[in-house]
Amino acid sequence: MLQLDKDKLLQSIFRLSSFLTAPSSVNEILVKILDEVVDSIGFDRGIIRLFDDSRQNLVAKVVKNYSPEEARRVLSVALNIYEHDCIVTKVAKSGQPIAVEVTATDPRITETDRMLTKIYDRGSYFCAPLKIEDEVIGILAAWFKEETKFFPEEISLFVTYANFLSIIIYNLRLFEANDGKIQQLMILQEAVSKMNASYVLDNHILEILVKSALRITGSEKVLVYFLDIEKDRCLVNDGKKVSIADRRACDEKIGPTIIREAIDANAIVTSQFSAGSPSTQAVFPDYLTEIALPLTVKDKFKGALYLAKKVGSYSQEEIHALDILVKNTSTSYDNAIMHSRLSLEAKSLKTEVEKLKEREDILLGFHNILGKSKKMRSLFHVIEEVARHNTSILIQGESGTGKELIARAIHRQSDRNTKPFVDVNCAAIPGTLLESELFGYEAGAFTDARKRKLGLLEYTSGGTMLLDEIGDMNIHIQAKFLRMLEDGHIRHLGGNENIPIDVRFIFSTNKDLTRMVAEGTFREDLYYRISVVPIVIPPLRERIDDILLLARYYVEEFNGKFMKKVKGFTEDAELILTAYHWPGNVRELKNIIERIMILHNEGFMITPENLPAEMRVTTNKEQLRIQIDNVLPQLSLEGIDFTLVTERITNDVKKKIIENTLEISRGNKTEAARRLGISRYKLIREQKKINNYIK
Repeated sequence: MLQLDKDKLLQSIFRLSSFLTAPSSVNEILVKILDEVVDSIGFDRGIIRLFDDSRQNLVAKVVKNYSPEEARRVLSVALNIYEHDCIVTKVAKSGQPIAVEVTATDPRITETDRMLTKIYDRGSYFCAPLKIEDEVIGILAAWFKEETKFFPEEISLFVTYANFLSIIIYNLRLFEANDGKIQQLMILQEAVSKMNASYVLDNHILEILVKSALRITGSEKVLVYFLDIEKDRCLVNDGKKVSIADRRACDEKIGPTIIREAIDANAIVTSQFSAGSPSTQAVFPDYLTEIALPLTVKDKFKGALYLAKKVGSYSQEEIHALDILVKNTSTSYDNAIMHSRLSLEAKSLKTEVEKLKEREDILLGFHNILGKSKKMRSLFHVIEEVARHNTSILIQGESGTGKELIARAIHRQSDRNTKPFVDVNCAAIPGTLLESELFGYEAGAFTDARKRKLGLLEYTSGGTMLLDEIGDMNIHIQAKFLRMLEDGHIRHLGGNENIPIDVRFIFSTNKDLTRMVAEGTFREDLYYRISVVPIVIPPLRERIDDILLLARYYVEEFNGKFMKKVKGFTEDAELILTAYHWPGNVRELKNIIERIMILHNEGFMITPENLPAEMRVTTNKEQLRIQIDNVLPQLSLEGIDFTLVTERITNDVKKKIIENTLEISRGNKTEAARRLGISRYKLIREQKKINNYIK
């Protein structure tokens, strides 16, 4: 007979509440919950099933006291509430508990129930819904080996207990889901950055794809099928090794599977419990939750990314992240192919004129963007490649790095260059006004709307729109903008007509959008939509080769503007320019040169004294120069203690460098450590070592 009383359930609730104070995953807590139900309350066996993201399938999460064969079968089968007729699906749909006192003869026990486990041949069974208010999130089922009488008050007590467990499970899943989204975004950002930095046609990009896909989804199996169309052979990466075979052998291996479906349909294909499907078969036995995403690189390569796991399903967030990952893989290979072609052309077709051009100090002509550093040359190649596509682009970089220049260069390189280029600063226009500016409005849509106005989106049709500071767009407008991206048409404020638009979008920001997504201030689905091709502009401090190039160019520009004949910079001034941190990037450099040119006469060289005081303090060589003669002892007949002298000189140098950097940073140790390229803790340790040595 069921032995339930309030004291026993309260003790169980107290124990489960204490579990929540320690860091645990949802599955760990589910195991503890089922242990409580079976061991502490008195059932013989138990199972917890939860709804997946589609809310159509009940997935077994944990079982207790099942045989290995039954556990394997139950954990691998998701129950569809519309297709499977059993006690579990009835409870999930109705939200009401079901108590079966005699499982051997009760007509409510179906063939599906008996297929899942033999426990229905005897004993008693109780299945309760796990509910949050009126929403069922799963079920909790338990069995007695012997036939048992269930009294109404005991059933009511156990349902109340199940409701408490539902709150614990719901909160844990919510926290875990948020953590999972943040982790997915971080993995995705890291993978895209690594891919964009690779210009070599080798397996490195595929290795990044495989490792990142496994980390995002927690899958247990992975395959990348990559067909080289020209050479009629395929590459297969299973996460451990890479093999190359002829096309026929690979085709035999992948058909009929969802890999073949994804390639043929050029679409994402998911499959769960596909062993029962007559049209496809599982790639790996027992791994029946599968997903395949097409992977195509122009007309050169085609294939698919395949992932599988034994238990669970792929959430919509995981599918979105994988889609972005695969698209960036294609773009990275596209860039690598273009880079390879350009390299071959450079080696075989380089003329004397080109060789002379390489020796010039200045690189101009790439749509008014100056730069000869390796990072800028790589950026120019990316611009040329992405400009030919109509894919949305996200340009990221600090203020003053030239994000608008990059956007205009992409527009000029594209086949839309004869159409309008419109830039909109989302931070400079209030939310309500931005909406009317973008979408337009009908007469009478609001106060002062006296006549119909054409929106910027409609005006830009056929051209390119730059949405600068996209991170400052109002969350309400984000939703409407996302709808426009998906539907391809707009409606005026106050209007009912769908107006088709054809606009290539470029977005720019100096904010961390992944953090904003995690904080809920920027829509996650919009972030995925706009960041198909991310471009990161390096700050000026990371392109030292370009600092003097830009400085000399601006001197010549302002010579012409102010009718002066400044000759350039002294060597010491150039050293200060290249050592300065440039927090304002190229914009700051241009403003400083303009200020110098306004205040000083023509025909002179710019010296350190002409530069701003903060720059001289930051990079003053004299403050960092160590006079060795002043610290060396006079060499006596007996000689010197080499170890003692070199230790003293080393500590003097370290002390001088740290003191100077702290002075520049106004005593801020964190800023000083950043300027020295070390951690704050290492700076403090070095100070202690120096002080101890002096003592």
